[in-house]
Amino acid sequence: MANLRQALYAWRDEEAAKRAVELFRILPGSTLDEIVRTLPRTKEELTAIKGIKDAKYHAYGKAILAMVEEYSAQKTETKSARSDDMQTLGDMLPDAKKNEKEEDDVYSVSAYLDIVNNALWRLSARVKGEVTSFKFQGSALYMGIKDAQSESVMNVFMWTADYSLAGIEIAEGLEIIVEGKSEIYKPSGRFNFRAHSIELVGEGALKKAYDQLKKKLDTEGLFAPEKKRTLPPYPEHIGLITSKTGAVIHDFLNNLGKFGYRVRLTDARVEGMTAVKDILAALKYFESQPIDALVLVRGGGSLESLQAFNNERVVRAIAAFPRPVLCAIGHDKDVPLAQLAADYAPSTPTACTHILNLSWERATSELNTIERDIVGAMTDRFWQLNTELERMQVQLSDNFSALFESFRTVEAAVRAYIPTLGAAIISSKRETEEALRQATLRYRSALATMEDTIKRLGVELETHNPLRQLKLGYSILTQEGKVLRSTAGKQVGEHFEARLADGTLEAIIKKVTHK
Repeated sequence: MANLRQALYAWRDEEAAKRAVELFRILPGSTLDEIVRTLPRTKEELTAIKGIKDAKYHAYGKAILAMVEEYSAQKTETKSARSDDMQTLGDMLPDAKKNEKEEDDVYSVSAYLDIVNNALWRLSARVKGEVTSFKFQGSALYMGIKDAQSESVMNVFMWTADYSLAGIEIAEGLEIIVEGKSEIYKPSGRFNFRAHSIELVGEGALKKAYDQLKKKLDTEGLFAPEKKRTLPPYPEHIGLITSKTGAVIHDFLNNLGKFGYRVRLTDARVEGMTAVKDILAALKYFESQPIDALVLVRGGGSLESLQAFNNERVVRAIAAFPRPVLCAIGHDKDVPLAQLAADYAPSTPTACTHILNLSWERATSELNTIERDIVGAMTDRFWQLNTELERMQVQLSDNFSALFESFRTVEAAVRAYIPTLGAAIISSKRETEEALRQATLRYRSALATMEDTIKRLGVELETHNPLRQLKLGYSILTQEGKVLRSTAGKQVGEHFEARLADGTLEAIIKKVTHK
């Protein structure tokens, strides 16, 4: 593996084909070039490169480090292998600098084939020929194709994963176009054309394949009207699949109404069979996105250029897409199968925007009608209220006039009564003051009488107070809180209390003597 860069790019092509995704979703070219430049040997060195984090390392890290290890080992063994392929290619090109090369500059076979393959790998081409032989072996397809005008032949290698995307059935004598790059397979020195796409040639062959696939899918019910889904009302989030460099994207966006749409574009090739990978990858991407509808558009074209939209895998992916799909391809003769599988199949991208705008435009029209009705009803009501207010104003004016007249009559009567009322108030004040003076005298007399009575009663209470007798030498005998008044029923040994003037004695009956 004298050419690490070529090995990495070939590995990426194979991985992208297996996973049916775009190349950059495996690893960007800049990341591969950085691997060639830094030659990482550990996980830490590899994940330090931009574009490779833990997820990428988990998926591809071991394979990349193995290729780097193999390249480093061969580089040590073969000093003649150049690490800078661009400079080596420049040396082999017929320019003025070539004459300055020393005559004893000799390449090994491996190094020379690396130089040649590096140059060939830059030459991508589409080649047309007739199939002379084919063989499936493992995960690869080996074909031979020849020139229709001469005996020129070419060996073609293709991964079966790429072949399955084409949706065609290979056969001897079939005229095809393969697209890819050339290389010399170093173990055998054999020239191969490594194809990544294959397509039929000729309107007749394409039409035959179209009719056969259409009949097959129609029999399965893939195009049945009852499978079509309707757009949700007022779609907002739109997924868009088309080429960002095409003119149709401007037609679509310019005709899309100003209703607050959020359009998410996935750039995809929409020309020829090479577009199949891009379209499938875009459909896969949008499956997990929060969109209300998916739009797939291009600006029409010949049957040859629309092969991707008659591809079985693309058609099935559209039919199985979890949300409504609008497919506007545009073909005068035969409707692309992708449009038959879609939920909506307008003829142009502009017509596609009309479908998306429809519910919003209806809502806008209804709002305008409601607005006119509300304004009209409010205007009528304002006129009614104005008329009623004018009537109430006249009525209030009449009522206030009568009220003011009554007020003036009462005011006059009050003014006439004020002198009499003043005299009555003065007389009432004098009577009230006299009554208050008499009441005060009576209260003071009653208070003095009550004070004398309380003093007299206090003297009597003090005279008859039992405790006063105790001070004279008497005592009060009690038993269980009751005063002892007799010896009757009392027994020797019972307890009793004797209350004296300065305290209480507890005693026990020693003897009971009755009179």
